[in-house]
Amino acid sequence: MGGLMEEDGESSCSEILDNDFEDSCEDLKKTRNLELGFEPQKEIVYNKVLPYAADIDNESTSWFAEIKANLGKSIALRELRPGIVTWTSRLNKFIRLYGLKFPKADHISAINLLYSFITTPDLEPFMVNHTAGTLNSLLRKRNLLDRQDLTLEWRPLYEMYERILHSHLESLGLIKIPSSIDQTLKSLVKLCRPYFPLSATEEMLREWRPLMCPLDVTMGKAMSYFEIFLPTFSAFENPDQTYKLWFDELLGFWTACGNSPIWEPHLLSLLARLAEHNTGQVDWSLYMPVIFTRVQKMFSLPVHYNKTNVGNKGMSLDSSTAAYWIVNTLGGESLTQKYLSQLFQSLESYYHPANIGKYSIKLTEFMSKLSDIFIKRVHRERHKKHSWGFVPPSEHILSDSDITQFVNSVKPIVYLSMWSRWGFLDAGSTLACLATLRPELILPTLVERLYAALETVTEPHKLTASLYSVLSVARCLVYKSELYPEGQTHVLPLLFSVLPGIDTNDMRKSMITFQYISTFATLVPFVDNSNYVDNHPELSEEEKNVCFQTAQFEDFIVEFLNRCFAIVENSEVQQIRSEVSTDDASVSREDTMKDVGMASTFSAILMQSSEKLYDVALKKVKNWINGKIMEWKVSGKIAAGLCRCLTKVRPEKGLAGLLPIVLDIIEGIVKDGVRNEDNLNDELKFQLMMLSEIIRVPGKYLLPYIDRIDTLLISLVQHSSKEGNILTGAVLRNTLRSLTQTCPVEYKSSAAGYDRDLTTYQPLTDWGKSGDIHSLEIDWYIPGHEEVKVAHKLVNKVLGTQLATLGEYTANKKVLSKEELASSITFISESIVGSGVFMANWKDEIVNLKASQVDLSQRSHIVFPGVNPDLTHNSSNARQEIVMVMHKLLSFQLANFPDDTKSLRGISTIYQSLLFFTGVPKVEYDARWRSFQATKKAMENKLLGSKKIIRAILVDRCHLQHESRMIGNSNLDFTKTHQLIYDDLLLLATNHYSEVRIKGQEVLGRGMKHFPHSFQLLVPKLVELLKEDENISHEQFKGALYVILGSKGKSLLTKHNWETFAALCPAVIEASHSEKPSIIKVFSALQETVVHHLETITINFAMPDKVAQQALHLWDKVENQNNLKLALTPSLPKPSEQEILDGQKHMDENNIKASNLFAVIVDKLCSQLESGKLHWRHYNAGVSILAVLTRYDKKMPARAVKIMVNNLIHDNIVVRKTSIHNMAALMKQNKRPHVTIERAIEKTEENIQPGNRKDNQWLQYSPENWPKTKEQWNSPNFVHKTHFGYYHWPEKMTVYAAEDKQPNLDRSLQEMTDQELEIFQFLQDETNLQKLIEFLSLEENKGRDKFDSRKFLMWKGIFRNFGFQVLEKLKEPLEKLCDDQQESSQRCASEMMAGLIRGSKHWTWEMTENLWSWLVPVLRKLLGNVTVETIRDWGICFATASESRDPNRIHWMLEVLMEEPLRSQGSFLDSSRLYVLQGAMAQQEWRVGSMLHRLDQFLNPFLTHPYQNVRDRLGSVMSNIYALDIQFTSGTGGALSPNISDLVSEVLPKLELMKVDPDPEIYNFHKNSKSVTEISQKSFEDICSKLDPELAMQVREQGLEHLKSIISKFPGGRIPSPAVVPPSGLRMPPPQVLRMPSAETLKKIPPELQKMLGPGMLRMASPEMLNIMRPNAGPGGKMPTPKPGMSPPELLLPPQLLSAIHEVSLNTPQSGLLAEKWEERQSGVRLLQTVCKLVSGVLLRNWYTVKPELFKVLEMLALNESSELEPDLARDCNVALACLSTCIVPLKVLSTALTAVEHVSQSSSWKAKNAMLEFLQVHVFTNMAAFHSQTEEAARVVNIVTRLIKDDRIEVREKAGKVLGGMLHCSFISEEVASKLLDQFKLEVSRKIKKKPKLNEDASLFQENKSKAILMRHSGVLGLSAFVLSCPYDIPPHLPDILMLLADHLHGPQPIPATVKNVFQEFKRTHQDNWAEHKQKLTEDQLAILTDLLVSPSYYA
Repeated sequence: MGGLMEEDGESSCSEILDNDFEDSCEDLKKTRNLELGFEPQKEIVYNKVLPYAADIDNESTSWFAEIKANLGKSIALRELRPGIVTWTSRLNKFIRLYGLKFPKADHISAINLLYSFITTPDLEPFMVNHTAGTLNSLLRKRNLLDRQDLTLEWRPLYEMYERILHSHLESLGLIKIPSSIDQTLKSLVKLCRPYFPLSATEEMLREWRPLMCPLDVTMGKAMSYFEIFLPTFSAFENPDQTYKLWFDELLGFWTACGNSPIWEPHLLSLLARLAEHNTGQVDWSLYMPVIFTRVQKMFSLPVHYNKTNVGNKGMSLDSSTAAYWIVNTLGGESLTQKYLSQLFQSLESYYHPANIGKYSIKLTEFMSKLSDIFIKRVHRERHKKHSWGFVPPSEHILSDSDITQFVNSVKPIVYLSMWSRWGFLDAGSTLACLATLRPELILPTLVERLYAALETVTEPHKLTASLYSVLSVARCLVYKSELYPEGQTHVLPLLFSVLPGIDTNDMRKSMITFQYISTFATLVPFVDNSNYVDNHPELSEEEKNVCFQTAQFEDFIVEFLNRCFAIVENSEVQQIRSEVSTDDASVSREDTMKDVGMASTFSAILMQSSEKLYDVALKKVKNWINGKIMEWKVSGKIAAGLCRCLTKVRPEKGLAGLLPIVLDIIEGIVKDGVRNEDNLNDELKFQLMMLSEIIRVPGKYLLPYIDRIDTLLISLVQHSSKEGNILTGAVLRNTLRSLTQTCPVEYKSSAAGYDRDLTTYQPLTDWGKSGDIHSLEIDWYIPGHEEVKVAHKLVNKVLGTQLATLGEYTANKKVLSKEELASSITFISESIVGSGVFMANWKDEIVNLKASQVDLSQRSHIVFPGVNPDLTHNSSNARQEIVMVMHKLLSFQLANFPDDTKSLRGISTIYQSLLFFTGVPKVEYDARWRSFQATKKAMENKLLGSKKIIRAILVDRCHLQHESRMIGNSNLDFTKTHQLIYDDLLLLATNHYSEVRIKGQEVLGRGMKHFPHSFQLLVPKLVELLKEDENISHEQFKGALYVILGSKGKSLLTKHNWETFAALCPAVIEASHSEKPSIIKVFSALQETVVHHLETITINFAMPDKVAQQALHLWDKVENQNNLKLALTPSLPKPSEQEILDGQKHMDENNIKASNLFAVIVDKLCSQLESGKLHWRHYNAGVSILAVLTRYDKKMPARAVKIMVNNLIHDNIVVRKTSIHNMAALMKQNKRPHVTIERAIEKTEENIQPGNRKDNQWLQYSPENWPKTKEQWNSPNFVHKTHFGYYHWPEKMTVYAAEDKQPNLDRSLQEMTDQELEIFQFLQDETNLQKLIEFLSLEENKGRDKFDSRKFLMWKGIFRNFGFQVLEKLKEPLEKLCDDQQESSQRCASEMMAGLIRGSKHWTWEMTENLWSWLVPVLRKLLGNVTVETIRDWGICFATASESRDPNRIHWMLEVLMEEPLRSQGSFLDSSRLYVLQGAMAQQEWRVGSMLHRLDQFLNPFLTHPYQNVRDRLGSVMSNIYALDIQFTSGTGGALSPNISDLVSEVLPKLELMKVDPDPEIYNFHKNSKSVTEISQKSFEDICSKLDPELAMQVREQGLEHLKSIISKFPGGRIPSPAVVPPSGLRMPPPQVLRMPSAETLKKIPPELQKMLGPGMLRMASPEMLNIMRPNAGPGGKMPTPKPGMSPPELLLPPQLLSAIHEVSLNTPQSGLLAEKWEERQSGVRLLQTVCKLVSGVLLRNWYTVKPELFKVLEMLALNESSELEPDLARDCNVALACLSTCIVPLKVLSTALTAVEHVSQSSSWKAKNAMLEFLQVHVFTNMAAFHSQTEEAARVVNIVTRLIKDDRIEVREKAGKVLGGMLHCSFISEEVASKLLDQFKLEVSRKIKKKPKLNEDASLFQENKSKAILMRHSGVLGLSAFVLSCPYDIPPHLPDILMLLADHLHGPQPIPATVKNVFQEFKRTHQDNWAEHKQKLTEDQLAILTDLLVSPSYYA
């Protein structure tokens, strides 16, 4: 419930009470209306059956009038706190207790008022959350108000939603919002949607269409808004003005961008909602295959090509969304059921318990959601009373056959899931839904399975799963159904059969058995009516059977109890250590479960039993318990629980049977005297436990025994021992509760009970009977005069004695031992908890905690008919008396016995009860509420709805309603006595002993939450405790800190109260008494709490006049109608004009006060931080809190800014980090607003084409649009947000005005504000700057540091706010950082660079020109200097710099990045340049078409680049280049950008050679040519002749021997291949490659390297290589091992020399041709590798679905995916095929894909055929729904597989057989086609094979024919094998014959026998788990043959 439980609201029971009953009769309604005097909207029906129902109407009416008056007054007087907060809470509380028990006019006015208030501009997030919770409660019942009654404007709600949830302020830390607000606001929008006006849809589309750019994140935002806001509930009334406006448009975008876009789930959620609200109105047939394909993909099943998982992109669908859409499109002429059945058939094996994986949870969740939503739809259409909204015509309502089809489609998978260890819970809920719909289809199998499981001992999981499944369908089985009449006959036999499940050694099984028995016991009367048959011949056979079975009830109860006794006797607390008593041992969870499980089951049985059976149980338990002595902790407690069940169900009989015996034993022991014994004996403890439990009955039944109990209590109270106190206290508490609690006496399923005359009463009619809320006939026990009198007497006795004793003790007149004192405290505590419901709260002077203009006093609720009794003590208020005694006792104990922790904790407990206990403990109430919800969910009938809940649950719900009212009475006005308790609790919370402190803090914390604003009383004392004072102990200090800390993030420092914060915050910051770890821990927790939980609360509150005026309309007079009020009159007069003016004045004063307080807080914090006296930890905390206080609406003073900016160079890293983060916020605070102007756009409303159009041409990146002059720079042609213009234009297109209209950036110091001055001066100080950059470039976590967005935001803010002024000082440091090879330095440079480029957005033309004239050379140099570690950071830097910036305004940067991205400077530099370019380019999306064309043309020649990492990056960049190639229905979205089809056309001819298998000869040649390159003198001369003169001269100088020595140093002594020079013309090596190195450089080179290379060669090595050669570059000064991405070895020699050596050494006739072939092949291999990367990139990253052109490369991929000669290529082809096979293929591309597959499947390469079969398998499974929609394509698939099963190559045949088996298993092949195939295979295997040739027959021809015949038979055997393998978990009727046929071929010619053996082995493996079940489907002969085949012969046979 959103924010309703916050500290300045009021706590109340937190559950929203359900109220789903509909009033049954109009007459009843009219009578009820007259009783009330108005027609209520919706009452909580349970209030009508409370014993005091007649008294609460006046209470509710007057309370609502009070709420109406005070809420209206709060808003009219503009009192946010406490007025509006408190009274919205109270309205919510009213709804919880009474429902919407007010007239319609009040309902509407309350909604309108709160809606106006919540949409107040700048309302604080907490108030939005708080009010939204109440609004949700008011709007939840949609049927009460239609659109004629209520219209809500959507735009204010949207603006508020956008402001809070999509604010950029939160990321900067300028606003903090509650964590739950997201869900609360979504719920609010959902509930408001039906009331949006008709025009809303069109307005929303106009608002959000401009965001629809599929390449931008805004598309996700737009879709999210469409999903949340678009109204569909009333769309059927005006389809043309609602969904038809957007349906085709949004689906058009989805069709164009169907490759799992991130917004897909939002769209499907919207479609699901549309389907629900407009059933049958939308034709979904076109989208069925598309959506079902997505549904199948959402499970992420492990179906991958060659086990290559390429992952999923985008967001996975939500199973609820998918289920909603599917269920709401079923019925009528829809094909949904067909697709759903096919989906489940294809998924069936994944539901099998043997196949468990990550997907299992989602699969079973989907099944459960589907059935749940389905049954709700049937309920809605057939059983729910219609109010307003769409009523589907009869032809679109689910018919009986639709329901049957649905159940049949889900049935197989739910039967599999019920065995699953993960899925059986979901299976249970699914079975409940299906059995409710079609019991005859579900129940027989379930019953059969449970019978079978009960007979099996080896599979306990099957038994527990079967028990759970059957108890899930209990109501369906018990209820008499015409469709399955024999269902009832199984109930009792199964109930009797499950008793062995109660097993001492298996508690899991026992608990599920208890659950099973109690579930059925609740539904079935336990009455022996076997004699009923004799007198009623009209009974059916089934009814007679059931009657006869009831004769066994008695035996059942006896056996049940025997098994329970066995468990009890085996349950004991084990004494493990001799020094620890068994009384101190803690009880295990298992023992608690036994107690609860057994007692609830026995109670359910007894509640439903006849008197005769009850007597049997009573006698059995009585005999068992008699004479037994058990330990009281476990076995005794469980035994006592069983006895309690007997007395609870039939109190008179039960007490008469058990209580006298127990009392006699206890009296006998007590008579002998126990007072002086230290410990009670075991028998007495056990009997006291028995007594405490069996007296838990309505008080009137205890009266006959009360004197004996009274006497016993008085005797026992005098004894004091630990366990004696617990047990005697329990007897006292339970006696008093029995005498004072109002509660239902019984919970039977039939109010008349089961003791009726069996000649006329047939208990079978009560089986599974539902209760009727209007005739529940609850027998309430209301304490009578006698019970109250007895309780009063007992309370007076106990309290009188104990209070008197304590009085004497505190007056030093009596001495008490610690045990005696603890005993007294315990009995007082138990007296309060026992009789608290009748202990009135004290009347005392009220403490005004918070000044208010409205009344804040609490009201109590009636919880007793008539006058509520008051158990006084000596005629004075008992509670107040106890408070006074406790207060004295506490003072006395602290003064005299401060170490008696037990008594101090006892005092805390008593205070807790006095403060909060008013009849039921909150913990107990919450537990019962949860238990009720779980039971109701398990027992409800979802088809008939909540009206059909069984009576026991309704009675329980009514009791909970009564308890809710009692809980509500604990909300009291805060009095002086409360203040006294608070003072005492604070003493306890700061006590010396930790256990006392913990209890005190717990009670005090609860009190502060319970009593609004009461925390303010503690603040002064807490501040005192935090002061450094010798009188304040370490423990007091720690206790105070813990009180301030609170629990669960609710600290006093995070209260919505500036005064409290102002007092506590400085005190906490200064409080540094101790360095103990415990203090440090709590202090750190406090700091964390403030940082994470301090929400943004109002400083300046302003409310629009119209909201205040609207509040006054609550007093508008409404005429009565038919003697009924149409609106209730507020309890207070309308606020006067003066009051309203005073309210306005008060609000202004509060604003000034809050503003001043905020300033004081910040000022004080600053003083503390500047003082230099704070410990470092407290200094850190102060800085963190100062940062948290930075807000969007209040500028931080210059003093605070100075502290933050100076902390940027603080020594402590935590302080620096906080300051960096805060600097971005401070810069935002000081950002001056920039002026925008409207730009005129040519708008064409009709049929706007997304993407490139004439009207958005001016946004494109092109030299004509680059700003080259000041005028162009200032023209209104630059739009920074990339999504604008792609589709619709905004209503008003704004751009930034010219620079002269913008804030001046070139300012003097005088023009700056104080805050700006502090920052500016800091940045102008060179020392500061140097230190700052040193710190920012420090390494923090080696290898884990990455680009820090917070540092970037700081720099961005600095450059934005100060312009060029700060850059001058930063140029040199930035250049140094760029030059530095250190990872951390370059990272710092990347953050600064990104901040600089983004921050220069509003710089003037001159500044920008200066910036880029300096920056361009820096960038150029930088791009050659990046390192492996920092390339990612630079990629992020340029992507960030480019984000949300008009590309034309940053053309300098883009052009630098575009300067020949591939320079052949080495693989790493080339790939890194591409990487940074890719980042910047991708951010510009659709606006850089011309740049993409240039890049495409530039990169095309490099697709065969020699370096792997460059090719990988090329493929990735190319996929970005083609990202815009989106085809919309109206045309292409990327008309100005490259098209992928052009690329494919270009590369296909070059890839032709890859269709040919590689020639091993050239690979052998290449391998051999790797031997040492030999160079003769002649070759040396030839080489020199091919070089430039300068280079030739240098080489000759070194000589031949030197060249040979260098070559010998290369790997393998062979010159590597030179880099391939692109055909666009030879490029000389870059000048620096041939530059002579300086003498210094030469000296630095290690001697071994100088020796190796020689000085001549070194002069020609690249500088990059020289970097690598630096001494000390590696450990110990050795040469470093080149890392990945370092320069390749060929850079040791100039490229020209490399080429010349190659040319000469390979210029031999025999090797030249092979070398040429090798190069040609390698060129093709490299090109194909790049294409593989491109295909993978396009399919995994781009939004459009697979293009038909991509299938043209399928053949090359298939031919090379298993190449052994080229393993790298094979891997790349594998990945590309994996991507292609798992991609979703549009319907229109399906045929193209299959054509390509067909083509490859006819290839001569068997490996290619195998690859296609593997591809086809995955492709078909992924696109199953698409193939089902296009049967001719599906037939083509089958033809391919059946053709390949007859292939010459055995590997292909076997693979085809497997694929065929998979397709049969997934039901891809229809039964008709499968039948034909089966006949064909049978025919093929039956053809005879000639063993010998005929006379004169050609032997070779005979052999050929024989081979063909064997091949044909083998293909037939493989086909039959496919049918066997397609049924891994069952044996369908056709399978035995196939097995026998295959068995006949076990001795046929090879390879047939091997295939047959494999099939039988696989069959055995998959069927052996359930063989007992499977073998029933085989004849004896078949079984014998199979046994021979499958079972190995015995060695001894």
